Amino acid sequence: MVTIKSLNKSNFARYGSIIEFTPEADNFQVQIQENGNTGWRIALLKVNNKSINTVSCHPNSMETFEPLEGTVVLIVAKHEKPEELEAFLLDKPVCVKKSIWHNLLALSSSALVKITENAWVESEIYELGSEFKIVLGISNRPQKAERRNEIGQRPW
Repeated sequence: MVTIKSLNKSNFARYGSIIEFTPEADNFQVQIQENGNTGWRIALLKVNNKSINTVSCHPNSMETFEPLEGTVVLIVAKHEKPEELEAFLLDKPVCVKKSIWHNLLALSSSALVKITENAWVESEIYELGSEFKIVLGISNRPQKAERRNEIGQRPW
């Protein structure tokens, strides 16, 4: 079972970076830069997937994923270990490093994600051993009882 994680710099660093504004810094902040003459493109991807059987990677291009509508989960894995998937709630824009395996799953009926990448993208596809899907459920762990005073009111 894979737990959906919140995005933060430390737990996502092995896969890429979070695109976020630092209020204490300059008003214009370059988040990611790649020098060269490759060109780039912006695309919109409608995500309907509720399960996946493959992940893909791009050896020649970083790739941004920027949520625009709906609720979406980003599935990623290091290039050397494509079966060791991690899931992140994509609630802020990120940039995935070159050669990181990835795919998207919609938690809402559908989601819309903006993607920026090189104009020409080399893609590799990895077939997962089994279907991967997100299952939402309620924990069976008992909840802590709420403290109450003698007359049944909360003590605060």
